Amino acid sequence: MRWSELSRLRARAVVLAEGKLGELTGKTCNILVMYSGWRRVTVRAVIDSRYSGQDAGEVLGVGLRGVKVYGDLETALRECPDIDTLIVGISPVGGRLPESYREVIKAAIRNRLNVWSGLHIFLSRDPEISSLASKYNVEVVDFRLPPPDLRVWTGEVLRVKAPRVLVAGTDCSVGKNVTCIELTRSLEKAGIEVGLVGTGQTMLMVGADAGTVVDAVPADFVSGEVERHVTDLSQLGRQIIVVEGQASLLHPAYSQVTLGIYYGALPNMVILCHDPWRATRESFDNIPMPSLEQEVRAVKAHLPEANVAAVSVMGYRRSPEDIQEACSKIERLLGIPAADPLREPDKLRDAVLELLEKNKLV
Repeated sequence: MRWSELSRLRARAVVLAEGKLGELTGKTCNILVMYSGWRRVTVRAVIDSRYSGQDAGEVLGVGLRGVKVYGDLETALRECPDIDTLIVGISPVGGRLPESYREVIKAAIRNRLNVWSGLHIFLSRDPEISSLASKYNVEVVDFRLPPPDLRVWTGEVLRVKAPRVLVAGTDCSVGKNVTCIELTRSLEKAGIEVGLVGTGQTMLMVGADAGTVVDAVPADFVSGEVERHVTDLSQLGRQIIVVEGQASLLHPAYSQVTLGIYYGALPNMVILCHDPWRATRESFDNIPMPSLEQEVRAVKAHLPEANVAAVSVMGYRRSPEDIQEACSKIERLLGIPAADPLREPDKLRDAVLELLEKNKLV
């Protein structure tokens, strides 16, 4: 999806996250609630019958957000009549649609709501759903649907003068979305024009300036798509390009996507998002987590000229004291800043700006 297409999308949304609000597989919903009203989406309601009547922000542990959780779509629409879009708010392994969600989506269309989805299955190509959407004159947007004009990497990114910061990770679901957004907001607060490249469906929904969901792109074109978005935003005059990473260079299932983003962006520096309490990979309990030092070495092996500027420790559901202790250990271990992106985003920003200045990139 190109930045020109993204720029037209706006939603007052009900987010469907039945059984998943606050879970890692509900991260699309979680992020949309946390950043409701930031750029593209204002969340008016969440559907998860487990927490009916509660504030979604309280469920997430990030404080009141003014977003009520409902047990069903009908009640949400009755209390929030200005809703115009239903968003599928889950990111399950394999990206399949739970069968129970289908009836809710059909009911949303009958209520003349647009539908946004980031799943691997494309709702706009589902005969029943697409026929219903046509009947009620609503739009079904599949954020994972690759654009038609894919391209291979050309080397054009080598001529980009704007510094590139890749927000990468040591695993899936370790805070890359939050870190990208908080870093972008902190840089903008400092008066810097930022271009945010999204590579996953959640970031495209919440506020990326440009992007493609790269895990739905054939492998030959991943780095070319990332390169295209970086160069497009540079040509628009953005002073720093922040690129969302995916998974990990050492992830047995997803590293091919990770590597494509690394080479597509050719970042000047990397912020690594890390969960120091995780013993096995998210959703792969039989695969032990490599150490943070191993991931840093992998970054340097692939991009010798890029430095790891800082480590972002999201610490979801952890206390501030636990996160601070983990950050202190990382700083002693690696000799670089480590910070909670929600509580200390400016620390991550300052690490980026100091390294850019040291390398004479600003």
